[in-house]
Amino acid sequence: MTKLITTLLIALSASLFAQEQVAKEVLDKLSATTKSYKNMTIGFDFSFENKSQNINEKQNGTLVMQEDNFLLEMEQQTIINDGEYQWIYLADMNEVQIMEHDPEEDMMIPSKLFTIYENDYKYTYVGAEADKGKRLHIINLFPKESGEFMKINLAIDAAKHQLHKITIHDKNGGTYTYLITSVTSNTTIAPFTFNAADFPGVEVIDLR
Repeated sequence: MTKLITTLLIALSASLFAQEQVAKEVLDKLSATTKSYKNMTIGFDFSFENKSQNINEKQNGTLVMQEDNFLLEMEQQTIINDGEYQWIYLADMNEVQIMEHDPEEDMMIPSKLFTIYENDYKYTYVGAEADKGKRLHIINLFPKESGEFMKINLAIDAAKHQLHKITIHDKNGGTYTYLITSVTSNTTIAPFTFNAADFPGVEVIDLR
C-alpha cells in the first residue's frame, strides 16, 4: 500500500511539473512576442460581474501600450501614464486627476501582465480549447502572496502567441473579464500625455 501511494505521489508530482513547464513555455512565447513590438493597440470588450452584489456591467475600450507607458480609454474613464505621471480623466464629471507614477503598482501597468508570472505568480497549464477556429492555451496564475486577486486566467492564441482573453477573480467574488477583439502593432501613436485644451472646462486636480 505504501509503495502504491509513493508511486501515485511521484506520478502526480511529475504531472504537475510537466504542466508547469508547458505553461512557462507558452508564457515565455507570449512575453517574447509582446516585447518584440515597438507598441501595441488593443481593442477589448470588458465585463465585471459580482453575483452576490447583483452587479453585471459591460463596456468596451482601447489600450495603447509602448514599453510601460499606456493610454487606456473606456466609456467614462481615460487613464494615461507616461512613466512619470498618471492622469485619470472622469468623463461624467469632466475632471482629471494628476498624480506621480508609482512603480510599485505593477498591476496598474498593463505591460506587466505579460511578465508578472516571472516573479509574483505561480502558474499551471489547464489545457487547450477551441474558440471560433482559434486554438487557445488556458493558463491559471495564482499569487504567491495574499492580495486583492485570487486567480488570473489567461487564454492565449496558440498560433499568434497573443492574449485572447483575461479573467481576473478577486476575493470579494468579483470577476473582471477582458476579451481581446483587435490587435495592431508598430503603428504611429500619439504622445502619452493629457491635453486639457481638448476638454473645455475640465477641472484639474493636481495631486503631485
